[in-house]
Amino acid sequence: MRMCGRYTLYHSSNEIVDRFRTMQVEFDLEQRFNIAPTQMVAVVSEKAEGGETLRRLEPVKWGLVPFWVKDIKTFKPFFNTRVETITEKPSFKAAFTRRRCIIPCDGFYEWKKTEDGKVPMFITLKDGGTFGMAGIYETWSSPDGGDLTTCSIITVPANNFMSDIHDRMPAIIRREDEDFWLNPMEVNNEQLLRVLKPYDDAEMKAHPVSSMVNSPRTDSVRLIEECSLEQALEKPVSATRAKATAKKREKGLEDTGQLKLF
Repeated sequence: MRMCGRYTLYHSSNEIVDRFRTMQVEFDLEQRFNIAPTQMVAVVSEKAEGGETLRRLEPVKWGLVPFWVKDIKTFKPFFNTRVETITEKPSFKAAFTRRRCIIPCDGFYEWKKTEDGKVPMFITLKDGGTFGMAGIYETWSSPDGGDLTTCSIITVPANNFMSDIHDRMPAIIRREDEDFWLNPMEVNNEQLLRVLKPYDDAEMKAHPVSSMVNSPRTDSVRLIEECSLEQALEKPVSATRAKATAKKREKGLEDTGQLKLF
């Protein structure tokens, strides 16, 4: 399982615009309870346009593709970026200096290893509010002139609270640091790195959730509901498997004559 591979965003577009003070958007954000890599996600970024800096909420693809990539079909995108190497690796350092973003989030999932198996856990802030995960973004231009904007979530070592679940966690930007982080004119790597640190343990909480979250095709409010450890460890039955089982059962009843009314 990736360091940060699933998260939720179920507040409305207007609430996200107000929370991060972005320009108004002309699209509605759908409630999403199982956002996964390669999907389109909402990000907040600041760009200089016409002599002023504008903060926008825009859809981009989750999975960073550096601008210098020649063949996107053979390139493996970066869903997460470790803070320890973000200023060193060519794939990240230019974006870290000039193209930083915030990924709005209501909570994220991590899988806790136990003797009985992996337990999906849903992690949120205790106040239940939307928070921002630190990210970087790039725009890749195809040979035919099309553009693709992609992003990656930055991860840091787990704090004491998270270390019981996973050894990494997303870099959550504190509200007081959001303006600094988004400002494209801030280019001092040392100062920027100070913003990327494990979040305060006392402000976080977590609970086990259904193993239905294991499949990125499943998206329902039921995924964030607290459940027992037994339910969290259950292997979800796929729709295809359930249908096949039902057909087998029906065939067995036919063979015994139990379905015949006359």
